[in-house]
Amino acid sequence: MRPRGPYLLLVLAALCWGTQATAAKYALGGLGPAAVLLAGLLGANLVLWPLALLRGLRPPERIGRYFLLGLLEPGLAYGLLTVGLGYTTATNASLLNATESCFVVLLSAIFLGERLGIRAVAGLLLSCAGVLALQGIGANVHGNLGDVLVVLGALSAALYSLPARGAARTTDALSMTTYQFTAALILAIPVSVLAWSTGAEALPLHAAPRFWIAAVIMGTIGYAASFLLYNRAIATVPVGAAGMVLNLIPVFGVVLAVAFLGERLLMWHAVGAVLIGAGIALFPTHRTQGGERDAGHPSEIGEYAP
Repeated sequence: MRPRGPYLLLVLAALCWGTQATAAKYALGGLGPAAVLLAGLLGANLVLWPLALLRGLRPPERIGRYFLLGLLEPGLAYGLLTVGLGYTTATNASLLNATESCFVVLLSAIFLGERLGIRAVAGLLLSCAGVLALQGIGANVHGNLGDVLVVLGALSAALYSLPARGAARTTDALSMTTYQFTAALILAIPVSVLAWSTGAEALPLHAAPRFWIAAVIMGTIGYAASFLLYNRAIATVPVGAAGMVLNLIPVFGVVLAVAFLGERLLMWHAVGAVLIGAGIALFPTHRTQGGERDAGHPSEIGEYAP
């Protein structure tokens, strides 16, 4: 019998990742996207750096690589999600974020030469149908814009998996996560200053504390804690099993959006969720003789840690 502890950690990691959309959507009620992302990254760094120093932080190698990782995820991935949430619901965002696995399969085929088997192709088609189904929810220009931005964020997270493979071979997971989140924070500061100085986003001088708290919670729980829990569990859990457990992320995201934001579940939500979930479930959970590979939760660095 397999120990339950690591699987519980994976469920907790999925729950933490599931808080991102709800916390960000709430914070956007009083803050602009730049302030939300900046506060979230700051909160994540305040968690990661003490732990990394206690565990023994390795000196960074090829600093530019960490800036590339930080730019792709959390930078663009979470930044696009945050901006997109200004135009769409947390429910939609939680479901659309699951398309990241689809993009990883496609990118692996394009850049790594991994063959797409029948199951993978069927899964991609079903997931795409699910994304289209979500557009049946009173579609309008703003709603579609938000969904497109969220999907682009998922694509950025999938792109992150390509350079992350090489980086994880030479750097432990905690050091790598700390450096990439630090790089993302450094990159986010001038972007935020530019947004405030040009008037593209109002200075958050008079925002209520509850919005800042939500943004920091998003960073500490949705960003940092999720990575740490996943990296701790993946050492003893098969990657395929981990991927299946982490498919709970959109489930938790939808439940939290309904519970804390009062969002309503409509028929198209159910249709889209079933199609996306079925598509991801079809992805092979182990490498086969035909060359199909595990989809897992491929963008997270723990999967590639040595």
